[in-house]
Amino acid sequence: MEKIKLLIHVAQKERWDIAAKNAINFLKSAKDGEQLEVVLIANGDSVTRCTKCDRALFDNLKQLVLDGGKIFLCENSLRNFDIPKSRLPEVFGTVPAAIRALVDYQREGWIYVRP
Repeated sequence: MEKIKLLIHVAQKERWDIAAKNAINFLKSAKDGEQLEVVLIANGDSVTRCTKCDRALFDNLKQLVLDGGKIFLCENSLRNFDIPKSRLPEVFGTVPAAIRALVDYQREGWIYVRP
């Protein structure tokens, strides 16, 4: 079985909607014999949209996680914008530094996309 791993970098708060839709559409595109995985990593001002997502975006992100996707926010960015992890909805995980996570995933063969 072929495994295809997509890494989506969300670096701006306005890009969440397209990133979520890209991720969902990617997972839906699986062909016979393919196993698709997707991870979103967000940093910069994109983390400011994560405590008060609009309903449509939150529903898409929740569906993405239910479909097996993962979403991580940069802890450095959260600190820069004074957002405590306790305020994050349950769909979000965190990574200590997004830049390091982005590099590590790519070194493991994940395909990088920045919508």
